[in-house]
Amino acid sequence: MMKIELPKIYPVASHTDNVGPGTTFVAIPGSKDDGSRYIAVALQRGATQIVIESGLQLSDDMMHAIQVADAKLLVVQNCRQELAHLIAQALDYPAKKLKIIGITGTKGKTSTSYMVHHLLSQQGHKVALISTAEKLIGSKLVSMDLTTPLPEHLHMFFNVCVQHDVEYVVMEVSAQSLTLHRVAGLEFAAGAFTNFSLEHLEFYATMQDYLDAKMQFFSMIKNPQNMFINCDDPYGSIICKEQLQLSSYSFQDKSATWYAMSSLRQGSLSVLVQDHGSIHTISARLVGKFNAYNLFVASLIVHSLGFSFEHIAQAAATLPQIPGRMEQYPLKNGATCFIDYAHNPSSYQAVLSTLRHMTDDLIVVFGAGGARDKSKRPMMGAIVEKYANLAIVTSDNPRNESAADIADDIVAGFTGIDSFKHVRELNRTSAIQLAYELSKQGTIIAVLGKGRDEYQIVGSLTFPFKERAIIRPFMKENNL
Repeated sequence: MMKIELPKIYPVASHTDNVGPGTTFVAIPGSKDDGSRYIAVALQRGATQIVIESGLQLSDDMMHAIQVADAKLLVVQNCRQELAHLIAQALDYPAKKLKIIGITGTKGKTSTSYMVHHLLSQQGHKVALISTAEKLIGSKLVSMDLTTPLPEHLHMFFNVCVQHDVEYVVMEVSAQSLTLHRVAGLEFAAGAFTNFSLEHLEFYATMQDYLDAKMQFFSMIKNPQNMFINCDDPYGSIICKEQLQLSSYSFQDKSATWYAMSSLRQGSLSVLVQDHGSIHTISARLVGKFNAYNLFVASLIVHSLGFSFEHIAQAAATLPQIPGRMEQYPLKNGATCFIDYAHNPSSYQAVLSTLRHMTDDLIVVFGAGGARDKSKRPMMGAIVEKYANLAIVTSDNPRNESAADIADDIVAGFTGIDSFKHVRELNRTSAIQLAYELSKQGTIIAVLGKGRDEYQIVGSLTFPFKERAIIRPFMKENNL
């Protein structure tokens, strides 16, 4: 696949790697690092304006260095907000030349974003995508990090989109991106709130703080009727009752703005949507009730932008596998491997309850991330025990924690059900190979936690790690 590279030097930047002659450098005060430490480097690279937050006292030497460089000093109330404003202004507000669709929620953001991207692309429009799995302009990959990139990367991306005649941008909107003002100043043509559950308590003090962060998104939708809330979700239901101007969608409540029925089969699903007395059947080669919700709201978003359900249904029929989301691979011995990004209790519940219906022999290979919310680990262990015949507990980005200690936290969630067995294999490659050795005709192997991530983080080092490459020798046919 062809790649698009963003320019290396930005007109406004918060990282010195992107600073060059004439750049405005914004010194963001961070929890782990402080941008003011890099002002001297920015000046050496040619920065002509330095932005700092009020209350920051620069040393006499630093003030002298700014004067010698003939750079301006701008003092603002909030560097993060100012960064978003300054980069948008410097690029002549590229976001205003695009129709931006935002997807928020604890899970389902990536899958729903991919679906919207595909459904719109199939209508003959040029569409860009910003998701956890990958960033695309049309069908070309763009090299960027973070679920929702930093403001300077985001607006540089928008600028490249404008240069490539993109009309729509579909993007995941994480809670942190709202809290940290990464999407400040953006206006969205449509949006979705997929669901809400335990996540990111390493960043937010309480679940309410996390929910409040996500709810900031609603006011950024140009037309509130184009903001779709899943009212079958307990938190979504409360939001629907409190914010009547937003649209609701449901498989359970016929009084929702949009009500549909879902039909789940072994390798596909259908959503039956009623609109003005007509029933429209939208089908795709996907599995799981959670994907029915994702397809439902993706269809509603595209419909809200002026496209008919008939055309949406035609596009959904050609929807490909979503990278790292229930990716399905038939294996030589008659087993099937699913690779999925699930990494929290609600995702485990959704994925494993779906797979349990498809087999009487479920093997789950999983771990938990280091330096992340520890309370999730025994919960994830308990959910695996509920659905699996065998768990292979392994490592998953242990970072600066001991992989063995993380495994202990997971195993603490097991209660000793007789029909359930578990083993530890902290080498993730060996764990996946072991799962294949122990599988047979009809077995489903669920490899959870990484999805399309192609790395393993141990300590401060990041190593290449491709799960699809590990299962390749076991595959019935090479469809990677």
